[in-house]
Amino acid sequence: MAAKPNHFRGHHNPIQPSAGAASDGACKDDTFKLVAETRQQVNQVAESAREAIQSFYTEPHRLAEFIESQGTPVYILPGGPIPQIVLKTLGLEPGFILPDQSPQFRALQKLLERYTPLGSTVKPDSQDFQHGVFVIPKGLFTMGFLSHQLHHWLAFRSGMDGYCPKARRLYKRFWNDQQGKIGREVYKMDVEDILALKAAIARDLEALQFLKNIANEVLIPARQAKRITYGTASA
Repeated sequence: MAAKPNHFRGHHNPIQPSAGAASDGACKDDTFKLVAETRQQVNQVAESAREAIQSFYTEPHRLAEFIESQGTPVYILPGGPIPQIVLKTLGLEPGFILPDQSPQFRALQKLLERYTPLGSTVKPDSQDFQHGVFVIPKGLFTMGFLSHQLHHWLAFRSGMDGYCPKARRLYKRFWNDQQGKIGREVYKMDVEDILALKAAIARDLEALQFLKNIANEVLIPARQAKRITYGTASA
């Protein structure tokens, strides 16, 4: 692994959990305070993610190494359809996979014993998956895909709502079964489920908005500058 970067502000602890994220009942009697704290967390996550992308946008491997330096393994799987088929069979999506106690996550851990994490020179008998794991097929190992997943990882590490097993299960059903549309089924949901789904939707919209912003601010200009440089050099 390359030497760990020390210029990134969040190197030792990329984002601190706020007190408001510690319990589900926090600020129940102060809605405006809760909204303000959530907005502050959203901005903090976006800023931390932006700093990381600006530091490593030309070197995806260094960004992945930064993620591993924070205790989250990163696996780059071989090309071809098999890895994605296996993930789909387990009901999982490529990218940042949240930790849980499900049989699917345990099966994933077993599967990953065959591979070596990005920053390891020796294949370990077991990895620490308490902060989740990045599982990325080689074809998806791009800065754009990493940017979107990095935002989710930072939001999860900050303690934001929307990442508990219930929220992710409800979101998967909302996306896969309902094609991302709210229908009459919402009337059958209790308040806790509605809030969990709302948080999960909000986190994904925030990650997508971050990807759009970072593409316009950093990734696309960098690609254009590279083309101009190579075009000038070859002229």
